[in-house]
Amino acid sequence: MKKFLAMIISVVMMLGVLAGCYNDYRLKEFDIEVGDEITFGKYQDEKIEWEVLSRHFLPNEGKVRVQLLSKYALDCKPFDEDGVSSWDECSLRQWLNNDFYNEAFSKKEQKQIVDTTYFNYIGDSRYLTDKVYLMSLLWYRFRPEEAICKPSDYAEDQGIAMEDNVCKYWGRDVLESVYAGVGGEDGGTRKFPLVFGFNGNVGASAFTAEDIGVRPVINVEYKAPYTMKDIEEGDIITFGKYDEAPIEWIVADTSSKGLMLFSRYGLDEMRMDKKVVDEFEDTELYEWLNNDFKNEAFSKKEQKNMVDFGKDEYVTLIEKDETVDYLKDIKYELFTSFTPAYFESHKADDDNVFDTFWINYVDADNENKTYAAFNPNQMFQYAKAGDKYSVRPIIKIKF
Repeated sequence: MKKFLAMIISVVMMLGVLAGCYNDYRLKEFDIEVGDEITFGKYQDEKIEWEVLSRHFLPNEGKVRVQLLSKYALDCKPFDEDGVSSWDECSLRQWLNNDFYNEAFSKKEQKQIVDTTYFNYIGDSRYLTDKVYLMSLLWYRFRPEEAICKPSDYAEDQGIAMEDNVCKYWGRDVLESVYAGVGGEDGGTRKFPLVFGFNGNVGASAFTAEDIGVRPVINVEYKAPYTMKDIEEGDIITFGKYDEAPIEWIVADTSSKGLMLFSRYGLDEMRMDKKVVDEFEDTELYEWLNNDFKNEAFSKKEQKNMVDFGKDEYVTLIEKDETVDYLKDIKYELFTSFTPAYFESHKADDDNVFDTFWINYVDADNENKTYAAFNPNQMFQYAKAGDKYSVRPIIKIKF
């Protein structure tokens, strides 16, 4: 009997330990907002403070992933100890995902940090996956006021480059530019890693510079109760699957009638139609979106959460007249390519950094330029029947 009671007590204690681990990342109520500051991990005996950059909801799992940018530059490191390198191969990326990751975070904290696949505006690889990474020029292009940063006490002691009480720190982009040789002759090209900091300006530095700061980014996962009312414009939601990969959506609009979701990446490359038609609803693409795509991408349960746009229309595209206003608050997220899975499997053209995607527009009176597409850099461009562009659908859900 004593052995039996001892075994019961042992099991109860084990469950208590497991529950304690679980509660480390479980929130009793969801209260994390973009712009909040979170303390997570410790580096060189200083607690690390992070700023919440974005939120990624996974409704089917009851989880939220929060993207965090360190409030301060935490250390000084060369971009690459051996000289010229890409972000893919540099020593800084290796240090962040090994030495820094293991020193700064406990085993429990490491369980919360998720592998993150991120889009590369500049570099050898269009997508990379890491636990810890750096922000890119593209992000700072839209948020220059957030580029200003101060160092931690430790980084300041290490001799980080300072000016007006703010510091320089690395981004992950490496630019290639032409430079003049002796006498103004063409001297070829040189590569420079980008540096952020002073007054929100972007500069460059030598790969081996030892006085440039490091401002890491991580994505932390929480188990949290939330409702549709907790989700805001600009948030990201995973909903449905295409080609066996989860579909990520940007919340473009919110209302009591549902969340308007815009595909974060191009899901496929298709033609609008092989011929000229009178309305978007008459095109092959519209038919595919509301039949084959809808039934392939969403389970029966998910389809019940989808809101009808009208006339049994559950999937559509952005309309031309609404594109600029509709997407102005999520413009940063427009600068992406196809999904990582599609990009890899179809060997998408690496020269097309940002995908040009179809919008809801038909001009049946102009046979040469019947349809319209949107490119984040070039805005609108018109297309002929038979042309192929990326498909980034819009859906509305309610849960």
